Amino acid sequence: MAELIVDGTDLVLHLTLAQKVLSFHNDLRVPLTSVRSVQAVDKPWLALRGRRMAGTALRGVAAMGTWIHGDRHYDFCVVRSQQTAVQLDISTGRFDRFLVSLPPGLDHRAEADRLARAAGIATTG
Repeated sequence: MAELIVDGTDLVLHLTLAQKVLSFHNDLRVPLTSVRSVQAVDKPWLALRGRRMAGTALRGVAAMGTWIHGDRHYDFCVVRSQQTAVQLDISTGRFDRFLVSLPPGLDHRAEADRLARAAGIATTG
């Protein structure tokens, strides 16, 4: 499963080899100061915006890669069926949002709180 790792002053979205292949992307790194908001998402399929630009999507099963919406706004998602997620809105870099499903058994609310604390912000939603 994808991991959200706090590495010093950066947030790293670490992908498995399969996720890298299916999303057409490598690991992502952004400064923690770029994280504008963090939110726990019960139903990540409803949080997907726009359409798939690059990556893999099997409706109701998995969505991995870059989604485009609006006038050249990009989200990066790693969403799996029946799994809760964490949504991070980003202020700098290529992506406006990360939407990442978490492994079963990992509390998405606790994970959102952990990431928000690391970024020095409050959890939203």
